[in-house]
Amino acid sequence: MVREGNLDEAIAHYNEALQLKPSYTEAHNNLGNALFKQGKIIEAITHYEKALQLKPDYVEAHYNMGLALARQGKLTEAIVHYTEALRLKPDYLEAHNNLKATLAQLRKAKDNSQ
Repeated sequence: MVREGNLDEAIAHYNEALQLKPSYTEAHNNLGNALFKQGKIIEAITHYEKALQLKPDYVEAHYNMGLALARQGKLTEAIVHYTEALRLKPDYLEAHNNLKATLAQLRKAKDNSQ
């Protein structure tokens, strides 16, 4: 549903699924993705955190958490989650790319502050 662009409907369905089964990690992650796409980053992070509490080795939730934290400018925290995603799935191309970009962004920010 999120891929089709009907975010409000998707969010309603994920919330309904979570009312029926609060420990549904994929629903937390997917709800986070839908909220992220709506620009509701703090709410998205809440659901990624919940997914990771329930399943600490959830690769996609680590990756998505990295995206959300990077969007907030929390680059060091984002790097931690990208790194964990890569530890769990070393061939995760998107995580490699985002880790590299975030490291470059962090280096640039440090260079500009000196």
